[in-house]
Amino acid sequence: MTTDAGDRSSGARTVSLLRRIIVGIIVVAFGLAAIGGIAVLLGGDLGPDAGRVLGTTTIVGAFSVAVLCCAALAGRRLQIFGTIGAVVAIATAGLVIWAIWWQPGFSMPDVVWRLLWSGVTLTSAFALASLLLLLANRRRPAVRVGLAITLVLFGIVVALILGLVWFADLLDDDVYPRALGIFAILAALGAVVVPVLSLLMRDQGDGPTPDEISTEAAARLIAEAARRGITVDELVASLLDGAAPAAQTPAP
Repeated sequence: MTTDAGDRSSGARTVSLLRRIIVGIIVVAFGLAAIGGIAVLLGGDLGPDAGRVLGTTTIVGAFSVAVLCCAALAGRRLQIFGTIGAVVAIATAGLVIWAIWWQPGFSMPDVVWRLLWSGVTLTSAFALASLLLLLANRRRPAVRVGLAITLVLFGIVVALILGLVWFADLLDDDVYPRALGIFAILAALGAVVVPVLSLLMRDQGDGPTPDEISTEAAARLIAEAARRGITVDELVASLLDGAAPAAQTPAP
């Protein structure tokens, strides 16, 4: 039991450190991009290079939000999904920035544009799905079924968009856009309805979930962790390390 508790403590510290590193990198990157954008706007000439700098700032900010959405799954069972999404978002951001700074005298290869729009599609899907997967621990049947259906709809929409990006010449110009629109509307509906259902149909009658504690308990844990100068994860791990029940001696 001591070994298991130590493993949990080490895992909690690793997740906490990983989150801090991700947030730190995003803040620094976006801060540098923002400084560059402000410097351009304060300058006298808003030429093509100024537009590229502002475009780079916008891209860094937008894709930073996507990475944060994917990083929300860190420390959970589905964290590998968020990790893949973050990698896709970072790679796509680099490709978009490279396209922004591409020399205007040269034509962009068609395959690059297709890769770019594929990356944007996948990044958006991973970010939204990562937020929805935060509800994966809910036990209410309506929430679980709604979440599964919504994720399937997300997958269908992504597949249809990728098909439109790569095989537009082979698709029906009338039926295909209608099908894409219908599935996109249903996916958007699920993305709204499922979180609302999770708020209205709490798991209180089914017992606490691994990611849910009362507000009072959370406040006490935060206060105690602040008093000791450690994180809440480290506090819980230290309490669990000393929570092994002592062996009971039989009554004489």
